[in-house]
Amino acid sequence: MRSSSRLPRRLPEGSKYVLESRGPSVHRYVEFPDGRRVTLRARKALPCSAADATLVPKPGASAAVPRPRAKQKSTGKRGSRVAV
Repeated sequence: MRSSSRLPRRLPEGSKYVLESRGPSVHRYVEFPDGRRVTLRARKALPCSAADATLVPKPGASAAVPRPRAKQKSTGKRGSRVAV
């Protein structure tokens, strides 16, 4: 793999920008359609807090459905609104 600090202004169609996580760092390279690779400088991986969160509800837990907000009607006065 060739190492470079700069990439060409234009990349050929089919080029790929690849990120590989390896422990505390992220290795990056560009792969051209003909198979050549240009290695880019590795970067420190940032901690990800998304692994602690989930969008899937736990079995047996009731899914909280957001309630629609009450429509508000303007009273004509600045900043005053009344729920309808």
